[in-house]
Amino acid sequence: MASDRSWRVWEGIGLAAALAWAATLRLGWPGVHSFSYDEARVSLLALQMVREGQFVSVGIPSSTPIPNFPAFVWMMALPYALSTDPLVASLSIGAVGVLTVAGVWLLARRAWGPWAGLAAAWLMAGSPFGVLYARSIWSQNLMAPMALLWALAGVWAIRRRSGPALALHVFLAGFAGQVHYSGVVLLLGTLWLALRFRLWKGWPWLVAGGGGAILAAIPFVWHFVIPAWGRILALREGLHSSAHFDGAIFRRWLEIGLGAHWEWLPLGESWHWPTAMNWAQWAARAANGLLLAAGMALTLVKRPRPEEPTTAHILANLLPAWALAPVVGFLYTAVPVYHHYLLTALPALVLLAASAARPWGERWRGPFVAALALAISLAQGAAVGVSISENAKRLIPGGWGTPLKFPRAAAAAVKDGSPVYIYAWSDDIAFDGDAAGMSVLFWGYPHRIIDGRSALLLPPEGETAHLFCLAPEVPACKEALSTGRVQAKRELPRREGEPPYLALTVAGGDPEGFRAVAPAALANGAQLRGWRVQREGNRLYLATWWRIVGPVDGKRYHQFNHLYAMMDEAPFQVRDGPAASEAWQVGNTLITWAVFEPEVPGPYWAQVGMYSYPAIERVPLAGATGENPPTGIWLGPFD
Repeated sequence: MASDRSWRVWEGIGLAAALAWAATLRLGWPGVHSFSYDEARVSLLALQMVREGQFVSVGIPSSTPIPNFPAFVWMMALPYALSTDPLVASLSIGAVGVLTVAGVWLLARRAWGPWAGLAAAWLMAGSPFGVLYARSIWSQNLMAPMALLWALAGVWAIRRRSGPALALHVFLAGFAGQVHYSGVVLLLGTLWLALRFRLWKGWPWLVAGGGGAILAAIPFVWHFVIPAWGRILALREGLHSSAHFDGAIFRRWLEIGLGAHWEWLPLGESWHWPTAMNWAQWAARAANGLLLAAGMALTLVKRPRPEEPTTAHILANLLPAWALAPVVGFLYTAVPVYHHYLLTALPALVLLAASAARPWGERWRGPFVAALALAISLAQGAAVGVSISENAKRLIPGGWGTPLKFPRAAAAAVKDGSPVYIYAWSDDIAFDGDAAGMSVLFWGYPHRIIDGRSALLLPPEGETAHLFCLAPEVPACKEALSTGRVQAKRELPRREGEPPYLALTVAGGDPEGFRAVAPAALANGAQLRGWRVQREGNRLYLATWWRIVGPVDGKRYHQFNHLYAMMDEAPFQVRDGPAASEAWQVGNTLITWAVFEPEVPGPYWAQVGMYSYPAIERVPLAGATGENPPTGIWLGPFD
């Protein structure tokens, strides 16, 4: 009895250490992970859903013309209900990854004993793909946890003849593909279990689980599939005509199981390990391959069928089908198959490797396999930790974009009560990752996101604001420095090799360097107050200064800038650009610009004005009447 109690203590210590290692790799270095378009759009939709009550029926775009289901957005609404901070949401994904380690331990221990359980826990804790795909807000990062929960429910349903567990198993088989399309392969495993263990006998629970998955899919089917049915059929025909057998899937499947060729994700294709670490990685992969081959061979050994199904018997039937399901599902495909399409197989491959420790034959087998798993986990996990640390310090060609911790810290630094005008290369939060990311980081704080390529917006007179420039070379920020309204300038650091963010504190008021004109207002509330022309070599830089006098309607306007030579009836160069109109407020100063490269001698005239976008309807001058009211304002002559 004392011996059993002592062993359980040591087993508990081994499991706790594995979970601590898993948590270090998945939750350590907080914020050092990608936060670009996919993560930002999911976060923004989840915030709109849980904070504003906007039900999401269609997910973010996918790599095909068919967008994703909204299921992942629904799931991410849970952490965003607790906090608007995207770091909390990313850490919740990491926490689920740690629970996955506990889950493989539970399955392996019940099937093959404590040594196999510890081996499974350690292998999963240090799995490079298990770690890297558990650190950010990606739908594919939930594929391994969902596959494990699906397997646990299936084993419990068969082992205990549990109807609710069977319903959960079937629901997850149908729901996982709605979280990420790669999850659809779990249906193959469920079909195999149903045939092997006659699960149709519990048909009411099968119907309940399948019905739940169908109900979850109805909003997407109703709002996207039915309206776009013709386009989907055309896409299906195109994909069918280009489908082919992709033998590379076997290599990627092995890489998932061995923990090989993962470096490209955080470190790029050109990364090279130091000699000692390189040898350690090769040794870990070889040892992992040995365990995987031994476990697969032992699993395929035919054994007498027990009177009552045991966990070991169920897993012996499930693991090969589970591990190979994504290979079967994506072997014949029209789209490239990446590693993350195979993540549903990762827990199965870990369990197969850990099953080499089953108590069958020599007594030394279990301790040896567990010790080998520990060594593999430490070697591979340490390398993954190095890759994360490197990404935290410097820009690596082909590696991660700017990790979340840097824009998050910069956003916090400018939140001091004054409004923030964010200048990026686009203001389209539906298609631009920077714009969407800033919308998340400044959620609930007074801010505006502005396309800084052709417009600068300054606060009303008597007010101050911070201009937050995502890159120093954004044209609006260069223009701001020439206005004479900048009171303070700060550089907010990013990694080595990346330009810093720029924060300018500006005061409202008239800008410097403009030639004043008699105010001329457009019907959309913009009033021209002045203009400026500069020549740089063979280029003419025309800037216009507007005051937003209202009323403001929130529509999208672009400014047209037409350059004429004297006496010409038509412009010889046209330059249009967004005018940041969706961010206008009464009292704002607006500066816009256009760059011309005239090929004819001057003097020149310019005609400026605005039009609605995308309707392309010119805005008339305020108070203008008649069938063809004037829409342009003439500037010049100049040379």
